[in-house]
Amino acid sequence: MSRLFHLRAARVAACAALLTLAGTASAQFDPAKVVVEPAPIAAQFPDPAATFDTPAFTGDRRDFTSHAEMAAFVEKLRRGSGRVEIETMGRSQEGRAMLLLVISGKAGFDPSLPTVMLLGQQHGNEPAGGEAALAVARQLAVVRSDLLERVNVLVIPRGNPDAAEHFARVSTDGTDVNRDHLLLRTPEVQAIAATVRRYRPQVMLDMHEFTVAGRWVDKFGSFMRYDALLQAANTGNLNPEVHRLQARYLSAARTAIEARGQRVSDYFTTSSDAHQKAVSMGGVNVDTGRNVGGLRNAVSILLETRGVGLGRAHLARRVEAHVAAAMGVIELAAQDGFGLVASTRDAGTATAAQACRGDMAVAVRQTPERRTLQFLNAGTGEPREIEVDWRSSTTLQTTSWRNRPCGYLIDAGQKSAVDRLLTLGVAANVVVNPDKTHAWSTEAYEILTDASGQRQDARGAIEDGQGIRVLTVKTMHSDLAPRAGSYFISMDQPLAGLVSAALEPDSQNSFAANRLIEIDRQQLRRVGIPPDPGSFLPYRP
Repeated sequence: MSRLFHLRAARVAACAALLTLAGTASAQFDPAKVVVEPAPIAAQFPDPAATFDTPAFTGDRRDFTSHAEMAAFVEKLRRGSGRVEIETMGRSQEGRAMLLLVISGKAGFDPSLPTVMLLGQQHGNEPAGGEAALAVARQLAVVRSDLLERVNVLVIPRGNPDAAEHFARVSTDGTDVNRDHLLLRTPEVQAIAATVRRYRPQVMLDMHEFTVAGRWVDKFGSFMRYDALLQAANTGNLNPEVHRLQARYLSAARTAIEARGQRVSDYFTTSSDAHQKAVSMGGVNVDTGRNVGGLRNAVSILLETRGVGLGRAHLARRVEAHVAAAMGVIELAAQDGFGLVASTRDAGTATAAQACRGDMAVAVRQTPERRTLQFLNAGTGEPREIEVDWRSSTTLQTTSWRNRPCGYLIDAGQKSAVDRLLTLGVAANVVVNPDKTHAWSTEAYEILTDASGQRQDARGAIEDGQGIRVLTVKTMHSDLAPRAGSYFISMDQPLAGLVSAALEPDSQNSFAANRLIEIDRQQLRRVGIPPDPGSFLPYRP
């Protein structure tokens, strides 16, 4: 079937979803829980000259845009513009439509052009990113449609529709969806992954907000002073060309925000333990949309604005920062054009070419440093510079590594794990003709220790109710003639970084640590020498 047919079918499904949701309630925001800033602090964050006509800014509002209002807004935008298509990517846990706006030139989505993806509101109580996604969609469709002849833009206004409706951080089942981009446990992230696999964006901007008071007052007696925080993907096995590109796009986003008179810093956070005063950049594990995006060989950037806990205070200023950064990134992608497409493609080719060669990181950690940060005295609002113990994600320390295999052999009984890899976009093969297959040179994993634990991020334990296996392993050589129906996952592919992150068992986000694949009876092996290509075929579930 033609792409046009699929787009029209998706649009029909999306429109039906809009009608179904027309009667849903407003977002469940409680103004009584808002942190009220002292007047000397609030005065330092004036509203911008820019105005926005998205739902949260209409009338005398006390809450935020509901799901039904968001759906109606994008449908009106589609009807008034020939540049916007709406697709339903999937359904949330409570059945809400996950909407994707495909914004492109007169001829429709052009895969030869660079594609930028904006992802809003993975955390439902961080509304500025979702609102800004709507504002950017309108600006592209109405004001800056000239850009769309040089760049495609994908907009996901709400990566977690249920949490946005309930004004909660996590999904209905308690999962932090921004820590689910490798494991794919939630339907929300499964839908996002399928969309990324389909459109293959070269640039991904993940739009969040950060806590303004809370732990910062507890630890330092201060409110956050920065308007916006930025960080690109920082994790092991990231391609050097992706590193280089990310520096340019971080600079473009930062410059665009600062041009609006707002303060910007590298992203940082801290734990809720008042006695633990170390400050950390964003995590280095392969779990967030930011780091998984980087291992997709895309420019992958996190943007957070000053908002969590403030309710509607300074909302226009927060949205302005997101819009400015997004437009700065989109304009740079349009300027880079085919060069950006080629660079990210070459990064994937270089990643694939490393199969069977050298070493790769299994686990990395941040580097301890010292840094001076800007805050505001919680009582007087006076600017303060505080020197802190800083955990840098810019420079990583490899704590565990192994030689890079040619691929992985997975037992036939582990189909669900292989299907999960396919959802990520990984290519898989199935072994055929066992009577013609010679023994493969493999390494099996021997489990040395197996304890219970929790996944950790830069703020401490991830409280998602999902305990993990904390494994230590060693590998041992063992030739094996695989049986028919086994799966071979080659490292000779652009997403090899995601393959090793998922399959090396002794990292906290691995499929084995999270009980998504069994390794106890050697159902997972490393392959040391490229097997005969005639022994397997592409896997198509």
